[in-house]
Amino acid sequence: MVLFYNVALAKDISAFLSYAAFMTPDKGPYLETYLSVIGNSVTYKKNGNGRYQGAIEVSLLFKQGEEIKAARKYKLLSPEVDDTLTGKANFIDQQRIPLPAGAYDFEIKIADKNSANKPFIGNQKVNIDLTQEKVCISDIEFLESYKKSTSQNMLTKSGYDLVPYVSAFYPENLNKIAFYSELYNIGKVLPAKQKYVIMYYIESFETGVKMTKFSNFSKQPVDNVNILLAEFPIGELPSGNYNLVLEARDQTNQLLVIKKTFFQRKNLKAKLDTADVKSVNVANSFVSKINSKDTLAEYIRCLRPVSSSAEKTFSENQLQGKDLQLMQQYFLNFWVSRNIGNPEKAWDDYHQHVRYVQEKFGNSKIRGYDTDRGRVYLQYGPPDQRSESGLDPTVHPYEIWQYYKLVNKADHFAETNRLFIFYSPHYLGYDFKLIHSTALGEVQDQDWQQRIQTSGVPNKNPADDTPTPTQDDFGNHVNDLLNNPR
Repeated sequence: MVLFYNVALAKDISAFLSYAAFMTPDKGPYLETYLSVIGNSVTYKKNGNGRYQGAIEVSLLFKQGEEIKAARKYKLLSPEVDDTLTGKANFIDQQRIPLPAGAYDFEIKIADKNSANKPFIGNQKVNIDLTQEKVCISDIEFLESYKKSTSQNMLTKSGYDLVPYVSAFYPENLNKIAFYSELYNIGKVLPAKQKYVIMYYIESFETGVKMTKFSNFSKQPVDNVNILLAEFPIGELPSGNYNLVLEARDQTNQLLVIKKTFFQRKNLKAKLDTADVKSVNVANSFVSKINSKDTLAEYIRCLRPVSSSAEKTFSENQLQGKDLQLMQQYFLNFWVSRNIGNPEKAWDDYHQHVRYVQEKFGNSKIRGYDTDRGRVYLQYGPPDQRSESGLDPTVHPYEIWQYYKLVNKADHFAETNRLFIFYSPHYLGYDFKLIHSTALGEVQDQDWQQRIQTSGVPNKNPADDTPTPTQDDFGNHVNDLLNNPR
């Protein structure tokens, strides 16, 4: 998967950062960083040419423990403009940094050289898993555009000029997703001159269900390095969270290696195909026995935590008339797409979890699957560790859920060591809201520790020698739960 997407926001600077790991056969792995700076967010000053120009200073630091493994510091200049009143173009930077395979702490610092504002500092963990010893795939680089190279420049790779698309979000005005990736060491498992297939397709992030209209393949000869430069039209891709998937398979369809990267799509015009749902035959299926519209409506509502955006839209807009047959067709189609061999068992297993979250997190006012904790439980399963704040009057009640391996219903793809932080802003036992998570596609708020504090500190009995909790005490307690969940 592409390792990192984030928005760097200082008071004045707005910039998008992404990066991807690649490898050369003779020199080993390297990391490409892509930084796109919003021109209007930078302070412009007159330069020696009598024109106006912005300047930012970028520092990149890669550490393992306390040891610095790589560092780079440079100044990035914007295009020149005649005055500061006209629109300012965005500008882009790309760096290539040799880094051996391993895990790194990556710090980026961005400062506006023409402003007194404090610089933005961001941190992220990077894992590079590319080696000459096994078949592997580089990260997937999203592209804004590409063309055959006429001369070598910083954007040139494999004979093409690749302009990176520095985001994982595709709005409605973008109707194409283009990407580049490299496959290494196929010759270590396949004989020379034999061709193999690179499958590439889009799947639902939540369910792992393959989007049949967005699938293609490329036959390639065995080589030490193979490239895939391809694109999909996404005008008909509905809003939602997705994975772009690459698979290498041999002539017997045996999977050799797989790579996935996350992206989001906003496209309110595209919807689930009603004709596909209406073609489903429910006769003699387990769904044919569900004859109550109210019961079926409740069953469909409880699917929301594991539904794609298109499925949510369809169930909300097409099933409001409570057409029993259409509801049955939709419900069966939903579970067949999850388990074609035994859709009834898939539903029974899920329904047990629905009853569990109702017992633990729901009440007469709100269904368990509509709570944030219930939704996360149904989508990802039970956490490996669940830590509660206990009785602490300086903070709102909160919980930290930790998943050692977070699987999003899709084979071969998992995130590791992901956290979900819930808190109750109104001190109600059932009213826990998700305030921050380290998982892809979830809400993120780096200031969550400050937001869950109460407005004051508890009254202290003068005869009580117990010290009043301080901000540092609070932070240490939270960090203790984060680092030592229990």
